[in-house]
Amino acid sequence: MSKKLSKYTPMARPAKKERFKVEAFKNASGSTAYRVAGYRPDGERIRKNFRYKADAIEYRACLERDSDEGKYDIQLARTKLTPSQLADAETALSHTPGQSLTEQVLELKGMKERVAKVSNIGLENAVAFFEKHYRPEIATIGIHQACERFLASRIGRSEQTVEYYRKCLRLLITPDPNKQVHGFTTRDMATALSGYDHIGTQRTYRRGLNAFFNWAVRAKYCLENPCDHLEALPRQKRDVVILRLEEVRQLLCASCRYQEGVMAASIAIMLFAGLRPSELSDLTPADVREGNLIISGGKMEGKIKRRVPIVPVLASWLETYPFTGVPKNWYKKVEVLKRAVQPEQWVSDILRHTSISYQIERDEDIGKVATRNGTSDSMITLHYRDVVEDPADVTAFWTLTPESVKDVVLAGALPARHSLSWPSDRDLKVLVWEKPLSRLADGLGVSDQAIRKRCLKRGIELPKNGHWQRERRTG
Repeated sequence: MSKKLSKYTPMARPAKKERFKVEAFKNASGSTAYRVAGYRPDGERIRKNFRYKADAIEYRACLERDSDEGKYDIQLARTKLTPSQLADAETALSHTPGQSLTEQVLELKGMKERVAKVSNIGLENAVAFFEKHYRPEIATIGIHQACERFLASRIGRSEQTVEYYRKCLRLLITPDPNKQVHGFTTRDMATALSGYDHIGTQRTYRRGLNAFFNWAVRAKYCLENPCDHLEALPRQKRDVVILRLEEVRQLLCASCRYQEGVMAASIAIMLFAGLRPSELSDLTPADVREGNLIISGGKMEGKIKRRVPIVPVLASWLETYPFTGVPKNWYKKVEVLKRAVQPEQWVSDILRHTSISYQIERDEDIGKVATRNGTSDSMITLHYRDVVEDPADVTAFWTLTPESVKDVVLAGALPARHSLSWPSDRDLKVLVWEKPLSRLADGLGVSDQAIRKRCLKRGIELPKNGHWQRERRTG
């Protein structure tokens, strides 16, 4: 009987497949030799004889190690390719080791198809054309640095305009001051403006950003203006805020009474000629001509030079209060007049809005009014038509001469002025030579600077510097 195998009998280890073998054989001389025989992974046959078995075993070990380490990357495989095709494929792969042959073929095919859609010049000629004509179109610059250069380039702009641009550009700088200018997209612009619900506010900021990116395109910092692709904002039809006729009367009266009429001419020009505040600040006495005001400065400086007729009511004001330039601290003085009038509403450019609203009702000619006021027909139609409801107010507005408003009662009050009884000019000429101005000022209850201004205004000669020191030295 055959011996029954125990279930605990260990299984035999599978024989290891050896690539190379060492075989002993006898030479014709009768001596024993040892042969190493086998095949490398690439199919090359190995057959080598050794005199000593130790040398044969060592050589076999070297062959096994080289085979296991993958030193031979050529493998035998079945293929339909011819030897020349295989050689061509190997050459192609050697040029781009990280890309498969299929990817190379598809990429080249795609490029040829793209060129063919545009022209039949071929891929090689297309690349040659690109190399000949391509020029880098943009310069790399961060948004913070670009904004500083933009503000520095606003030469001749008013401080108010530069501050407006600076405020708009904060929307771009605040999120990331190092972001490249050419990296801004239309979506970035929409995100920056999305924080403002009011249409007018969005339009104001968009105008500033649009000016910046137009400059950036010209400076080669970006290829296009991202604001060009923003959705158009809906047009707003809203009536402008103007002063009521009674408030106009009080304002003119207050301008006459305040500081001897220092504000009268400028307020009258704003109300009856419709100038912008920036245009008024650039107006000079030489621009007030016979029958016309020559407007060449302000917001439209360098764009439009226009003539504004001096209507009869304005002529009467300029005759009574000649225009010698905009008074110092003009806006602060306007605040004083506002407190004296106490209007129901007061907005920016309310004097210009009031003037244009009364002009269009008087002339009933949109083109003429738009030209005189340096604006467009659409702006007149959209904002200023039918703002003044009572035709009688239109007639009364254009007859508000200095004489007609001198007795108007003010809703508020003007600042009280310190009354001073000055000596006559003849007495003042003697007093300024009797004692120093500091001592004379104490006696009159005014400052020595006030005495100096009054003497200069009235042509009274004052002692030269050092006069009283020389008098003391001579006794």
